[in-house]
Amino acid sequence: NQTDTALLSATQGTMILNCIGDASNTEDGCWKKANTIIVNDSLTFVPVKKYMYVLISDASITADSVYNLKNGSTDAVVTHNNELDNVFAMTGTVSEFNTVNMNSTGGEVTTVTDYTITLSSASLLSDAPAEVASVNNNVCTITQPGVFAVSGEMTGGQIVVDVDKTAYPDGIVELDLMGVNLTNTADSPIYVASIGDEVQIVAKNGYENTISDGTSYTNADAGMGAIYSCDDLKIKGSGSLTVNGNAEDGIVCKNDLKLYNGNITVNAVDDAVRGKDSVTIGNDTDTDFSTLNITVNSKQGDGIKSTETDTTTGKGNVTVNGGSINVTAYSDGIHASQLLTINGGDINIETTCPATSSGSNGSTGSWRPGSSSGTTTTGTAVTGAIAINGGNISVNSTDDCIHASGNIDLIGGKMELSSGDDAVHSDADLVIGHGSAATYDDVTVIIYKGYEGMEGINVTQNSGTVISNTTDDGYNAAGGADGSGNTSPGGWGGGFGSTASGNYSLNIKGGFVLVNVADGDHDGFDSNGPLNISGGIAVSNGQEAFDCGDGSSITYSGGVYVKDTGSGGMGGMGGMGGSTSMTESVSASCSVSAGTRITLTDGSGNVIVSFIADKSVSKIIAGCTAYSGASIYTGGTLSGATYFQNIDDTQLAAYGGKLTGGTLLK
Repeated sequence: NQTDTALLSATQGTMILNCIGDASNTEDGCWKKANTIIVNDSLTFVPVKKYMYVLISDASITADSVYNLKNGSTDAVVTHNNELDNVFAMTGTVSEFNTVNMNSTGGEVTTVTDYTITLSSASLLSDAPAEVASVNNNVCTITQPGVFAVSGEMTGGQIVVDVDKTAYPDGIVELDLMGVNLTNTADSPIYVASIGDEVQIVAKNGYENTISDGTSYTNADAGMGAIYSCDDLKIKGSGSLTVNGNAEDGIVCKNDLKLYNGNITVNAVDDAVRGKDSVTIGNDTDTDFSTLNITVNSKQGDGIKSTETDTTTGKGNVTVNGGSINVTAYSDGIHASQLLTINGGDINIETTCPATSSGSNGSTGSWRPGSSSGTTTTGTAVTGAIAINGGNISVNSTDDCIHASGNIDLIGGKMELSSGDDAVHSDADLVIGHGSAATYDDVTVIIYKGYEGMEGINVTQNSGTVISNTTDDGYNAAGGADGSGNTSPGGWGGGFGSTASGNYSLNIKGGFVLVNVADGDHDGFDSNGPLNISGGIAVSNGQEAFDCGDGSSITYSGGVYVKDTGSGGMGGMGGMGGSTSMTESVSASCSVSAGTRITLTDGSGNVIVSFIADKSVSKIIAGCTAYSGASIYTGGTLSGATYFQNIDDTQLAAYGGKLTGGTLLK
């Protein structure tokens, strides 16, 4: 106990915290300075040195009030009374709390509720004093920070937050929804006009809540949205929240929008979830996203989007850190004007715009940051980018599955893509994997169908595994923005010598890629500039295996390539006006039916690569200069092999181990 009796006569509100020792500090048990203390999510106190006791004094701390404390370093709840209490109730101007644990595992903070808002068929009532919140004509206008417990059902009511930012620059208003069903057909049912820090909408555990607007109206910001905020907005909790945007949008935020946890369903005529400056799904400091479940449905617009187009602001971003996210959208599933970052989560996206529609300029890609055409960004010149670092992602789109006018980096995660046009399309550089050449499991992409698979000005694969099934090119390095959309698949033309060589390149440096393309003038790997294979394993199941632009060349300097062609194939080595220096280690004429395993082994019988033929094969050619005595087999059984992926069981390609019972071709 460190209490100085002189403190007990202080005239300003003061908390005296007598802490237990920090178990992680075996030297002296003191808590380090990094363990800041946050009071009611609004006041942060930074220690001047390591400590065993704390004095917190501030004019906002008053007698007979109650407070929640958090550790600003770990986000843990601060408790006292041997972790029995996580609410700090002031019993006087100065109050003392013992056995304070700065890093408690005692559970969630018990919310301190300041005021109530009660909805009914007859009226909207609040017990807040007039200077905090006023009610007029069933509109509750909140003008000071506080926590409000909201309950009941009502049609025609509205909650407005309008807190003076000058008077309360760090102000937070928390709306705890506890069985709310609020409908307003003439305005946004929840409207945030002004707040210093943020408004937090909390769907409380065990409660189902619904917010719905009407079909035609204009709010005070000349917009439409069932939940509409002109400042920062955070939605969290472990309960359920359904938002129905019957006029236009569901949730609208003109600054930063955060969806941190809860069961959140948004149905909208146009955009379901829109944050102008940013949308963040899942707190990046969390490790457990099991309580975050988001379902969005858009009839005519985008699912989740951020719209800031000024590239100097660093805004216009969508970040997904985790959670279960299901999107059904007419246009883009997830749209970011500047940067879309996926760090984790289980994400399922489906777009519904008919593939023959011309009214949308073909912009119905599931993920589309900063595209320069389409319903949502017509006429803009925005450089958007995508970085996928993790997550389990499934996309079924009538247009491109993943599209950016800037760079695309596929660094981690597992992706299953079905596209009416390109599976992955960048108007700039497309990079797959950042691992070593022999790393196959850092990122996995399965393209079940598409017009083209991977497309960009410069396409580079460093690592990872890609299985691509397309009607045209599997990989295509070409110039210019994608003009194909839904109305004219293959706007860049992919095919044999379709575009003169330029500043384009296709580079296979590592990982594993297998492409299946349709018979005819369709390339497995097509570059309108040079095509370079220096590492990894590249397999082309189709008639035109490798093609480069006029005056360019195909260079093979390392790794492994295999091309198997049908009876109508031309081999695709070089393209019109191009040249090739691809060393052939082994080749064999054959008659192999679709579905047959083809295996390349070294002189000791070790499997270099083994895969399933997508169609009938008449000739197989392989380059594997790092191995001696290479042979080609069909059929047989693998033992001790490692499969590149286990998502698509129709293409169980593998490496390593041995093959038994196969038929030697060469």
